[in-house]
Amino acid sequence: MDRDQLIAEIKKQILEEMKGATAPLTDKISDEQKAEMMELKNSMEASVKEHPWMAVGMAALAGFMLARLFYRRDD
Repeated sequence: MDRDQLIAEIKKQILEEMKGATAPLTDKISDEQKAEMMELKNSMEASVKEHPWMAVGMAALAGFMLARLFYRRDD
């Protein structure tokens, strides 16, 4: 078995394991909740498309706040 075949086989096995692990989680989510999440996702995508710079600014702000939260100086 050459390297590419080995990589393909490992990838296939990993994907099968992931499907098995996520199946119980997706079964617990109701159709109503799935619909709400899809609606939220679509509205967020539309908002980002309408105001891309605001989305960049919010991401930068969130990154700054997380950095301030986790970074501690040892002065």
